[in-house]
Amino acid sequence: MLKLILLAALSLGLAACIPTQPTSYLVAAADPAAGTRLPAYSSVTAGVRAYEVVDPLDWRELNRRVAPGAGTEAERGNSNDAARRGR
Repeated sequence: MLKLILLAALSLGLAACIPTQPTSYLVAAADPAAGTRLPAYSSVTAGVRAYEVVDPLDWRELNRRVAPGAGTEAERGNSNDAARRGR
């Protein structure tokens, strides 16, 4: 009986710590004044790119193309540089 009274007192004590008002982010979805975007049609294939089989390319040149600050090949100079020659 003592365990039951202790458990009830503990649960009532913990229940007193729970806030009575729900937090704002929980009720924000129920706010009718909240702005929403209108639904728009978007194609299922929007943004799909065609990938075709290509010949193998030099991996060093491909790395240069995607590197940050990569310029055109004329700005980089000749592509037969030290990295291609094996330093």
